[in-house]
Amino acid sequence: MTINKKKLKSQRLIIEKKISPWKKLRTDKRPPSGWLKAVRGALGMNTRQLAKRCGVHHSSILRIEKSEVQDKISIESLKKIASAMNCQLVYAIVPKVQYKNLEEIIDKQATLLAHKLIKKVNHTMQLEAQGTSSKEIQYQTKKLANELKDKMNSRIWEKSLKYKNK
Repeated sequence: MTINKKKLKSQRLIIEKKISPWKKLRTDKRPPSGWLKAVRGALGMNTRQLAKRCGVHHSSILRIEKSEVQDKISIESLKKIASAMNCQLVYAIVPKVQYKNLEEIIDKQATLLAHKLIKKVNHTMQLEAQGTSSKEIQYQTKKLANELKDKMNSRIWEKSLKYKNK
């Protein structure tokens, strides 16, 4: 399957532009009680009132608010409760704080794969007494990472290359 690189880069730029305003929110923490309970409280609405507006029993509201805090709530439930409070659910997927943009994520993954491949080759060369300097390894890693990125090589997303950063 061939990848239309131009289209993919264009798509990345469009997505980047759309998610840009949301990036500043990525360090904001959800209220300990969850957004639903916090907004409901700020509106001065109790669980029975919200339940009536949703057409459910008030115990369902308590269960839904608890499920939000436990990260087990569905988007459908969030939308329904938000709407009942005359609010709207808005969500986005944005790069983690350590990344400025999607491009940086791709760079990191391409570098991880390049490093793994160069390390393998260098190990073989060392066994044959043909090892290269660390400076040369850095240069080759950067060069290969750029090639992988330019070719939009999907191998950069292999599970074994998972970058562990929370």
